[in-house]
Amino acid sequence: MNLVNSERYIVGEGYGWRPAPYPTYYEDWATTVKLKPGDQLEFRFQKPEDLLEIGKYNYYACNSNISSRQYKDSPAIAFMLVPGDYYFKSSNNTNCINGQKLYVNVAAPIEDDADDKI
Repeated sequence: MNLVNSERYIVGEGYGWRPAPYPTYYEDWATTVKLKPGDQLEFRFQKPEDLLEIGKYNYYACNSNISSRQYKDSPAIAFMLVPGDYYFKSSNNTNCINGQKLYVNVAAPIEDDADDKI
């Protein structure tokens, strides 16, 4: 994996990670970035806010019972090391229901088949 070309994206840009101003705010933000393996998401928030990395079911249900990782300190950096789907939410379920959640897809790298033509 080539991390030299990795990029860091600030989630929500100037707004940061806090209760969404409208329900699709973070969903809309996610459409503006094209993530690749090695990229990073930076979540900036103030306590009592925090961040949970969760599975797909808990994302859609806004459930905090099971998380794969909890971030309590800001800025929180989530590394997108492998292709696939990543789900994040506030541990406050009401905030999640109101839009403080984020789904992103990390695309698989495009294979360069130039070496196969030699």
